[in-house]
Amino acid sequence: MNSASAKQEATRVTLIGMWLDLLLGLAKLIGGIVTQSFALITDGIHSLTDAITDLFVLLVARVARADPDEEHPYGHGRFESLGTIGMGVVFFTTAGILLYDSYQRLQDTTAIPVPALSGIAIALVSIATKEWIYQYTMRVAQRLNSSLLKANAWHSRSDAISSVAVVVGIIAAQQGYTWMDTVAGIFVALIIAKIGWELCTDSLRELVDTAIPMQRLQQLKECILAVEGILGITNLRSRFSGGKIILEVRLLVDPRITVSEGHQLGEAVSHELTGRFSDIDDVIAHIDPETHANPPNQVSLHQVLPDHQQIIADIRNAWSELLADDEITNVSLHYLENGIEVDLKLNRNEISEQLAAKLKQAIGQFSYIANLRVYSKLYETRLDQPLS
Repeated sequence: MNSASAKQEATRVTLIGMWLDLLLGLAKLIGGIVTQSFALITDGIHSLTDAITDLFVLLVARVARADPDEEHPYGHGRFESLGTIGMGVVFFTTAGILLYDSYQRLQDTTAIPVPALSGIAIALVSIATKEWIYQYTMRVAQRLNSSLLKANAWHSRSDAISSVAVVVGIIAAQQGYTWMDTVAGIFVALIIAKIGWELCTDSLRELVDTAIPMQRLQQLKECILAVEGILGITNLRSRFSGGKIILEVRLLVDPRITVSEGHQLGEAVSHELTGRFSDIDDVIAHIDPETHANPPNQVSLHQVLPDHQQIIADIRNAWSELLADDEITNVSLHYLENGIEVDLKLNRNEISEQLAAKLKQAIGQFSYIANLRVYSKLYETRLDQPLS
């Protein structure tokens, strides 16, 4: 699904939820006042905070689903995480207010009125409506893999659960336990606080670049190694952004393949991962020749080599008395574990064994060169034995 379609679907489900929250919130507030149910009034406040967070979701989701730009080349997914934390803070604030009001009421239980039974009908309508919008929002959230919409769905579910507590509180108060109506309000507040905690911790883990679980990481490694041409993985790093996974992987390949072939293998891995796993947003593949798979504490030959230009200059200088510059078409270097393998392409139709031997002898002075292969226009003369 493209970003435009995702925006439209996220907006539609959130608008539906917002209007339902406004209607239910007002109905429960008015009903709570009329029936003298503190729990129902508290539940109405909860529904109105849902409407506020719905509006918040609309604004944040619009930013989070925007395409990457110059200032945000990795996209705007982290805005969704920030928005989710904001919602968690709203949950905590709401819970704190409700708990404080409940505490004040419990100071004098004799002054607590008995709520009317008619309040139960309003609570039952709220339960059915909020459970429906929860299921609808969660389906869209899972399809879009949106943590913000999931948070909003759970906010709706918490409202449905709190309405259940309202029903229990009103029934108990009718039986003479008037304080149960207030206890129902405390239960609502604790549910809200719990969900707020979970939303904040989940999003904070994303903001500090917490890796995906090891079991999932192993699943991704198996998928990568199944791609033909990939010899191993030296490193695989992961993080979340807006509910999506971003991977950075270092792939081991045959050191003699071309740069373009290595790039193609990286593209194949990216294609395989994003095609198989819908929650993977981007794959950054680095191609390493197989010889770079040394343990971290082992010094590689390549760490003590001259730079590339210096090596080419040294080789050409060693051949200066054997070859004219215009006879050398190309000099390629392959960095292998036992040293550098040199490919020499000459602008000649034939190459004598004597010339190949002299070329080999001329660069034998360089300890880091392990092998020489010489190519002519028509055929290849190869020296596979190590240089001494």
